[in-house]
Amino acid sequence: MRARPFIAAACLLAAAAASAREVLPRAESTPVAARRTPVVAAVEKVRGAVVNVSAEELVRIRVPSGQVGGDLFEEFFGHPRYRKGYAVTSLGSGVIVSPDGYVLTNNHVVERGARFRVGLADGRELTAKVVGTDPAADLAVLRIDARERLPYAPMGRSDELLIGETVIAIGNPFGLSHTVTTGVVSAVHRNFKAGERRLFDFIQTDASINPGNSGGPLLDIEGRLIGINTAILGDRSAGIGFAIPVDRARRIAEDLITHGEVREGYLGLEVADLPAPEGARVGASGGVQVAAVDPGSPAERAGIRRGDVVEAMDGAPPDDADALRFRLRDLPVGAAARLDLRRGRERLQVSVGALELSPQRAEQLVQRRVGLALEQARAAGGTVLVVRTVGKGSAAARAGIERGDLVREVNGAEVSTLDEFRRAASSARRTGQLVLLVQRGYASERIPFDLD
Repeated sequence: MRARPFIAAACLLAAAAASAREVLPRAESTPVAARRTPVVAAVEKVRGAVVNVSAEELVRIRVPSGQVGGDLFEEFFGHPRYRKGYAVTSLGSGVIVSPDGYVLTNNHVVERGARFRVGLADGRELTAKVVGTDPAADLAVLRIDARERLPYAPMGRSDELLIGETVIAIGNPFGLSHTVTTGVVSAVHRNFKAGERRLFDFIQTDASINPGNSGGPLLDIEGRLIGINTAILGDRSAGIGFAIPVDRARRIAEDLITHGEVREGYLGLEVADLPAPEGARVGASGGVQVAAVDPGSPAERAGIRRGDVVEAMDGAPPDDADALRFRLRDLPVGAAARLDLRRGRERLQVSVGALELSPQRAEQLVQRRVGLALEQARAAGGTVLVVRTVGKGSAAARAGIERGDLVREVNGAEVSTLDEFRRAASSARRTGQLVLLVQRGYASERIPFDLD
């Protein structure tokens, strides 16, 4: 009989709970298949191929006095001891583009690194090595050290993109692994300025791209790779991000994997801006003038002459000389450019095939564009590069370079032989600028020259 109050209380509690459950409608469930939109399907298809890239820089760490390795007398006299250490200097994104572990990312993600690790979506961390880099295009290829086949992103085509079509970005913004954002293609073939540098032919998107997204994939709605995310406009991009088109990225990656460097296309054409007509709108160039044609070059064989005006390349008018120079340099070896020319009142169309810019051609290009010829000479401890001749009235002469000066570096890379100079000059052609460290006696100076 005493248990009845407890039973009654339990019944009251159960009734109250049932009443509480009935206050709100029951939760509804939608079948997963109905919620698997094309975006979800694309992310599921490619997410496993997206990696986080951490680059570690080799640094020298000072050993304080009194610690193991420290030396009180050396430190007192200004010569402290150091030991090697590693510090994480960058964290970015990348995308696996082949089952055997090749990864595409940005050069600025890996440029200062000595050791690299990649984090996969399944939580594993694997080591990776740099296969090759192209600073001019801000691209790098890594190879993951893995024995099994890895998930990879299928490649699409960036030349078929439609303004307004849906795109997906996956990356590691602010260290938040495998973050997905969506947007549309805002523009293609976009040129813009970042600091003092002009960048050409990018995909513009409003998909959110933040620090840490660098090197990650931009996908179309089918989950195909169409670009490598690389930049935002200013500190706060406000929905303006840029990606390297996959057509260019693929070509550069194949060169780096196959040849260890990017093969440069060469036409032998130097161009300059035309004076803008009075009252012309901003950006209306009216064409770009041919300033010089290298003897024996593909351009000369195609019949192009100094003074011709390039009105279009492959049907697209150039914004200015800088934009056309980029497109000419970006032409793959073996490919041909269709140029629409104006010669006086005559209109003509020519096709010019790009040859590979070999190291020997790069040296000849420096002689023609800069007016500088070098020779290799013996010196104590090895060889040096000596200026043999300086062309009268040339860019080198205007910069004050004289016969007998020494060339120590090309674009920051030390050179002491003609072969080293040729290879460095060939790489410099990708950027369009040659920076020489010139020494005379005990004085030295870095002097820049345009190679366009």
